[in-house]
Amino acid sequence: MKMNWKSFVSGVVLGSVLFSGVSFAAPKVVKLMFNGTEIHSEVTPQIIDGSTLVPARALAEALGAKVRWDEINQTVIVENEAYRQLLRKNAEIGERDAVDLAGDAKNHYWHMSIGGGGDRRNGSFDVHGQDYRWMGSDLDTKIKFIEYVEQLYTPEQAESYWKELTETRSIVEIERKLAQPNADGGSAFAWGDATAKLIQEGNGTKTFHFQVPLFDKFEEKDIKLRYVEGKGWRIDEPVDTIR
Repeated sequence: MKMNWKSFVSGVVLGSVLFSGVSFAAPKVVKLMFNGTEIHSEVTPQIIDGSTLVPARALAEALGAKVRWDEINQTVIVENEAYRQLLRKNAEIGERDAVDLAGDAKNHYWHMSIGGGGDRRNGSFDVHGQDYRWMGSDLDTKIKFIEYVEQLYTPEQAESYWKELTETRSIVEIERKLAQPNADGGSAFAWGDATAKLIQEGNGTKTFHFQVPLFDKFEEKDIKLRYVEGKGWRIDEPVDTIR
């Protein structure tokens, strides 16, 4: 999805929230809230001459989209994960696409690690001496969980990850509902800001060499992708490789 800068500014950046008959001599700083949480950004939302101006990147990222600037074409590009999944069904995948895939994989990993989203049963309970919690409604069954992993990984890697989690009791299934140990985490690896270089390709496979920002240095990893018929490009590495 591409938008020229003029239309983008008049649409998403400005927000088009108008208050007729109201004018301010100087900008008035306002808060931007998304689902009950205040969004902080380098550019603060402001009211100027009766129009509310909202920073595009902060708003788009809160909605799950990525924003980047295409210097060559002088274009602001906004894409969400659903759109990127459609692109991955194409026969070709470039280095920028590989970075986006890895960035989505990191987000998926930590979404699973915190138990998913949506509604969930309240309370925690003991399983073999360890404190567990129910998973959110978007990941609370085996079918949902594996389908979520397969959005980014090959079916073989998804099944292997499920087997690993259940064997180590990192996920337990109780009356067909899933629960996990009561813990959270995060990662400083900036996979979405990495650089990738194609180093090998074969019949339906491509391997990219990644340089992944980690604070003031880089970590380097080779990531293999495979084209899955009917689904598109998927990561063919253990799921916890990208985290």
